[in-house]
Amino acid sequence: MKKLRAFGCLLLMMFVATSNPVQAQTAKADPFEDALRDAVKQYRAGKPAEARVALDKAKALLDKAKSEEMGSALPDPPTGWVAEEMKTEDVPALYGGGKVLKKLYKNKTGQEEMQVEVFYGSSFIKLIRGLFASEEVAKSQGFEIKRAGGEKALVKKIGDKNFEINMPLEENVMVKLTGRDGTTEDLMLKFLRDIDRRALLHAK
Repeated sequence: MKKLRAFGCLLLMMFVATSNPVQAQTAKADPFEDALRDAVKQYRAGKPAEARVALDKAKALLDKAKSEEMGSALPDPPTGWVAEEMKTEDVPALYGGGKVLKKLYKNKTGQEEMQVEVFYGSSFIKLIRGLFASEEVAKSQGFEIKRAGGEKALVKKIGDKNFEINMPLEENVMVKLTGRDGTTEDLMLKFLRDIDRRALLHAK
């Protein structure tokens, strides 16, 4: 009961903060604020389950905005390449949880592809960072430690002509590139160097 009361107080505070009647007449409808108001409405009506659904909707909108902000930190496609729409997925708890932002880049004239993934809030990142302990540790997992700008990156050759590169930026943010059909290591490292790392970390 105490938790439910605290939950209600939090909703009321958010409702008051977003319910200025003067602003309501001039401001455009905001889906996030609408979801908060619906949560308050349902809570006041004695429907905590429905209030939770509305709060989950508000959280999903925040997650979407965060993913879009992180996506804007990624470089434009290389010359002669195009990029598909970005999507965000949950990382299964078995693989560390958190979220992963995905964007596929394709060469317009060839078959080369580059899958870009940005992991955040995942314990998987900490495991990857552990490979930086030494060259021997990295090599034991098939990686070579290289640099992309001022950041360390783990490069693994896949087959005869493809590469996987992991670049952890912090314990809770990592960029992973997977090349296909001959995408070169140099192009992938250049892509990593061109990422707006400050914007990416700010968005996390």
